[in-house]
Amino acid sequence: MENAVDALKMAAAVMTFVLALGISISSFSQARTTAQILLDYTDREFDTQYAEDTGAKERIVGKETIVPTMYRAYKENYKILFYYSDGTPIELYTKTENGVNGVSVNYIDLEKDVLGDDRQKDNFIMALLYGNKATFQRQNGTTMSFSVFAAELAENNSKIALNSTGIYDTILKGKTFLEKFGVYYQEDLEDTTTPSDTNLDDTYGDVETPDANKTKKRVISYYMQ
Repeated sequence: MENAVDALKMAAAVMTFVLALGISISSFSQARTTAQILLDYTDREFDTQYAEDTGAKERIVGKETIVPTMYRAYKENYKILFYYSDGTPIELYTKTENGVNGVSVNYIDLEKDVLGDDRQKDNFIMALLYGNKATFQRQNGTTMSFSVFAAELAENNSKIALNSTGIYDTILKGKTFLEKFGVYYQEDLEDTTTPSDTNLDDTYGDVETPDANKTKKRVISYYMQ
């Protein structure tokens, strides 16, 4: 009799364990699904904007698309260019180039803009967007003004001169832009060559170099409507 009772207890314990295990697996599965949904939602711009298999290379966008794209420029090796509707470049900042001061620059490009750590890169984008209205982060977590950040930037890259007025209120706010994007390989271009915005998928430079050995770069152009 005692053996039968013990057997029933063991069976009940096994069933309880199996039931608990099943509930745990189901909970983990639901948690993973929920996390993936949240991830897809928070980063939906990346998933929809740059899907190569859609075949679409142009669309109309606003600041809600352009601003996060600007922040990704350095982290994901994008080149971003800005133009008025007639193709005239929109100045983001000026720099010293080939000994000439005040050369207007309408692009963001990791290859061209030599900056410091990620904090300084984020501050740089903040300066381009909001100018002297922005507050910038120091390495220790405290904040600094536009003028202090401009001085810090000059220590790292004295060629860059920031505009005190950002493009968020003057260019982006209330406007729509035609977004055009494509890709090219950095190794296929001479240092002084920029791929045409309307011809980004053509082959440049050394066609014999395997693509696997090259660095693919996305170019995104925004034309004000």
